[in-house]
Amino acid sequence: MNPPSLKLLTSCLLLLTIYGCAKPEPEIRYDPRADARGALVYAQQLATSNGRYLMVVFGAEWCPDCRNLHDNLHSSEVATYLEDHMDFVTIDVGRKDRNLVLAEELGVTVSNGIPVAVFFNPDGSQLGTTNDGQLEPSRHFTSRQILKFVRAVVEHRQISRPVVPARI
Repeated sequence: MNPPSLKLLTSCLLLLTIYGCAKPEPEIRYDPRADARGALVYAQQLATSNGRYLMVVFGAEWCPDCRNLHDNLHSSEVATYLEDHMDFVTIDVGRKDRNLVLAEELGVTVSNGIPVAVFFNPDGSQLGTTNDGQLEPSRHFTSRQILKFVRAVVEHRQISRPVVPARI
């Protein structure tokens, strides 16, 4: 191989290394490898020490409602409100076969659908759950509806189903 060809090959390999292999990993909203109990304990300690509410969301990556809820919680309009009032942590339930003991310990059931959440007051006491399926149709909720939902939890200690607007 002559030197210009070697130089070209080296340049191509360098570019492949930089651009071909550096694809960003897709975000994992509900990580099956995460230590769910450890994440919960850490989130509870952090929320309590900062005097904030805590939302613990049980869901799965395959679930469109779960993904949409997570994305809405990260939307700029909801995230801005959450920064001052509430923390949240996600816990993977797989195909409803993972972290179920932890869910049960918190009074959460996944039998009515996911996502399902449990809320804690700033003092660490449990406020309530969405065991009645309040968040299960989250694929239909907008970030504005989720903002209204979390505001009701924080400002009125109320856990209710976000209202889905009627289709015209």
